[in-house]
Amino acid sequence: MSQQRAVIVGCGYVGLFLARRLVSDGVEVRATTRTPERYPEIEETGAHAVFAEVMEPGTLVSLAAWEPHVVFDLVRPQAIGPERYSVWGTMNVASAFAEYPPEAVVYLSSTSVYGRRDGGWTDETSELAPTSPLGEARLESERVYQQIHREHDFPVRICRAPGIYGPGRTLRQRLESGAYRRIHDEELWVSRIHVEDLVDGLIAAWKKGKSGEVYLLCDDEPVTSEEYAQLTASLLALPLPPAVDREDIRHDLGTSAFERRVGDRRCSNRRMREELGVIPRYPSVREGLPSALRAEGAI
Repeated sequence: MSQQRAVIVGCGYVGLFLARRLVSDGVEVRATTRTPERYPEIEETGAHAVFAEVMEPGTLVSLAAWEPHVVFDLVRPQAIGPERYSVWGTMNVASAFAEYPPEAVVYLSSTSVYGRRDGGWTDETSELAPTSPLGEARLESERVYQQIHREHDFPVRICRAPGIYGPGRTLRQRLESGAYRRIHDEELWVSRIHVEDLVDGLIAAWKKGKSGEVYLLCDDEPVTSEEYAQLTASLLALPLPPAVDREDIRHDLGTSAFERRVGDRRCSNRRMREELGVIPRYPSVREGLPSALRAEGAI
């Protein structure tokens, strides 16, 4: 059997963990960046770093010609102005691989497509009503892939992730520097997923997912924003900053970042568990956050 080949389009934080896992599983990986200075970081994972700019479709031609078994599209909509986003990159990626489709294209989307949920449980069937420009662009990107699936049986799986955390992506630096802004009424539910569990979900979506389906990838137990901040601060033996009113930080954060803070969603991972067979290594932040901080050498 020939070696399986995977392309990671947009090898950022999640992509590095994904590349490392795929390589360890014996998959040949080409991972893209538009910043050549990041080549050494990517190649440390065992992947081959490739330049690609999704807004320039010509840079994707050689990747499609390589005929990978799977493509992981991790690129979020491109910012083209303050609170303005383009999905041309998504269209270019879909078009590049449409002529000779791989086994699967796994698109990493976001739970921002649901908008505010007032603490309600949220799953793949919940209403899509984004309340931020980035959430609207995320939904438009999903629709690009869904349309090409319907018209050409394109083998896409859409994975929606909530807040992603892990080594190097915690509240640690913002708490230590005093940059963290704590909202006065942070009894807001937030689902999260540890990056290693997210990688498990993305790979399972490739191998076990069904074409055209949506999978919500999250941990077992949502917590409030206040609980998450308190847990981080206690593990680091740091004080929590004073709380401020929502309106005091709305303009500082911008619409999309503010809506991410106040989405108030509790997400269900039933399909991830039952259909993809993914059982989180870190069922909640209570297990995942200490692990992430230990990996950073912080505790």
